[in-house]
This record gives sequence, structure tokens and C-alpha cells, in this order.
Amino acid sequence: METKIPIVRARGLSKIVANGADTLAILQDIDLDVMPGEAVAVVGASGSGKSTLLGLLGGLDNPSTGSVALDGRDLFSLDEDGRAALRSKLLGFVFQSFHLLPALNAMENVMLPLELAGDRDAADHAVALLERVGLGARLRHYPRTLSGGEQQRVISCSNSMPSAARHWYWSLTTKCLRAAACG
Repeated sequence: METKIPIVRARGLSKIVANGADTLAILQDIDLDVMPGEAVAVVGASGSGKSTLLGLLGGLDNPSTGSVALDGRDLFSLDEDGRAALRSKLLGFVFQSFHLLPALNAMENVMLPLELAGDRDAADHAVALLERVGLGARLRHYPRTLSGGEQQRVISCSNSMPSAARHWYWSLTTKCLRAAACG
């Protein structure tokens, strides 16, 4: 019988930060395995550490204690460039905040990471992605003229590079999982 290796494995993961003279434990001693093909929802109240956990699982932040293995590789044995290279091959992130470039319209915000990845058909791919999420009529609109839900969909598209991420970390309010509720 074949033993599957978790795509994500966290052991003893903690994040503790200074809070004046005290410390604040955002996460404490988290163990987590996510198997290939498995979907996992991390739910909790605002401020409970969900986004912090996702940042640690993707190597965007360093834990106070513990380890994270991604696809069998210890994230924190890699330097920042090594973590970035592993992330670019394996992960896509969609954050609560939108991180769109205000000087670029929706299509250009989606095209930028495609062009940086060497996609010669970035414009066509950007249009196709935006049309797929119902934003075909908003291609040339700038972030300030888009609703929060529309911005969320643009950033989702800008993270959807063809042949890139195999695994996704989403940090958003659940209402934004449905395009109709976010437009």
C-alpha cells in the first residue's frame, strides 16, 4: 500500500509577538497535515490567527517555534529566495486585502504576473481569466472604480497563472467565495 506524503505538514507551529511588556500568542503548538487533493477550511473569529497560520504555512512569515514542510521540503531550512522559488512553483495566495496596483487597470493587474512569468499571450490570458469571473466588461477599470468583490476577483485572476500553483491558500471572508455576493 502506497503511503501518501502530506502536501503541507506543520508540527509544533507557534507565533508569539511582543505586545508592550507582554507577549501575545497568536498561534500555539499547531499540528496540521493536508493531504494531496484535500480541501481544508480554517475558520474562526476575526483576529484568531487564520491569516497568520496561512502566512506561516506558505513561508511568508517565520514561526516562533515549529516547522512546516511543503511537498516534503522543510520551508524554514530554505533562505527567503529558496522559499520564494518553492512558493512560485507550488502555491497561489489570495489575501483579504487586495494588493492591486492602483495605476494599472484590471487587465493590466492580471497581465503583470503573467508577463513576469514569460507568458507571451498575457493579454489574451488576462482577458479570458477576467471574463471567466464575470469581469469582461470591467477590463479597463482601475481598482478605485471596482467594488470590493470585483477587486477580489481581479486579484484571484492575477494569482491564476497557467501552469503555476498546484495549491492555493485563501484568506478572505466567506461571502467573497461567491462572485454574486462580492460584486
